[in-house]
Amino acid sequence: MNPGSPSSAPRVPAPDAAAAPGAAPAGGPPWLLAAAGALIMCWFALIGRFGAGIYALLGPFSVGVTLLVATALRARLRDWLRPTRRSVMFGVLFGLGMTLATYPLYALACAIAPRLRVDVAVLYAAARGASLAETLPWLVAIVVAEELLWRGALLELLSPRISPRGAMAISIATYTFAQAGTGSPIVALLALACGTLWTLQRQLAGSLLSPLIAHLIWTPTLILLAPLDAWR
Repeated sequence: MNPGSPSSAPRVPAPDAAAAPGAAPAGGPPWLLAAAGALIMCWFALIGRFGAGIYALLGPFSVGVTLLVATALRARLRDWLRPTRRSVMFGVLFGLGMTLATYPLYALACAIAPRLRVDVAVLYAAARGASLAETLPWLVAIVVAEELLWRGALLELLSPRISPRGAMAISIATYTFAQAGTGSPIVALLALACGTLWTLQRQLAGSLLSPLIAHLIWTPTLILLAPLDAWR
């Protein structure tokens, strides 16, 4: 999910940039790929406890993920998140468009499969926290960690080793796998759809900031601020 012009893959620093103080080698430190795999497995296990208290459990873990990626790839992080007019506008427009499109698509899906409304209501009951003030900060932390891990670090680590399309496919597949830890097919399908859109946005915008903004608009709105189960 750098700034400025589109690219088909996360940009690898030039040799002189890679040698600069604090810069990570091309593709990031080798140990980070193994660490990313371990983090994805941990994410799958933690989200398996989806329900009461999930934010207090997954939130601090997400902060740890963010700190690890920010420390290991700090030189790349500044590049990924540097704001440009293109990345910010693309992120806002994509996030709003994606959010607004979700409601009619949900209504259509419920018209085809009425049982879906019941299943979604059950998911919302499990996803709601004690209060908005307590839940929203953790949800933001989770969104930030997801972008840094799947659309940031994983693409950065895989792109020098395999094709850009292969890196994108692995990013999307592992993101779907991690969210499937909830045991809900609905969550898994949403992760596949959203993960694909945000990964494509990352590549088209040439910026991680763009999908991060879109993700920060879509997820809090749909989960906490204007949930689907409140619309009939």
